[in-house]
Amino acid sequence: MTSDARVRPPQEDDAVSGEAAGHGGEGDRAEAAIPDPTDRGRRERSAERPSVSLPLVPVLATLLVLLLAAAAFLWFTRPEPSAIRTAEYAQALTAARSAIVDVTSFDHLTLDDDIEQIRRVTTGDLREEAVAELEENRQQIVEAESIVNTEVIGAGVLRADGDSATVLMVIQATQQSTASQQAQVAPYRVQVELTKENDRWVLSGISGR
Repeated sequence: MTSDARVRPPQEDDAVSGEAAGHGGEGDRAEAAIPDPTDRGRRERSAERPSVSLPLVPVLATLLVLLLAAAAFLWFTRPEPSAIRTAEYAQALTAARSAIVDVTSFDHLTLDDDIEQIRRVTTGDLREEAVAELEENRQQIVEAESIVNTEVIGAGVLRADGDSATVLMVIQATQQSTASQQAQVAPYRVQVELTKENDRWVLSGISGR
């Protein structure tokens, strides 16, 4: 009994095996030649990151020197301390606000008390002039039933030392009398001078601004 199957010679089997083996080797080489994407990403990030070449220590030292120089400049160019202490400064301002109200306010019913108060909060020529002004116009003030009330809108010390001070003020005077049924309101800007007498601030001058 014979078979139709072809008998392959041993040489052909060896050739087929060698061809298959050859194809397998090329696949291995191809896989080895494929680049790793992660390696490429790392190389790109390394190329993009700049290298720091600036010396850090000298820069910090220079900055420190500049800061010290600025601090020294501010220290040696600071303004001289005021000759008047903070408490006295506040006292001068408070005295000016109170005294200006006493000098510029009066009531026909309490005119004598108003004049006496003017004497207490003023000195020198200002005292004489303010008292003389009210005395000369006493009759007119009483007949017209005049009332003047003054309030301080704003005030600030322009200059001060241990014995004198200058204060700029904005005041508002409200005047009432029988000559007018409606009260008249008028603002004034004045500069007042203060002098310290017996440890107390009093007004020594008033001028319009």
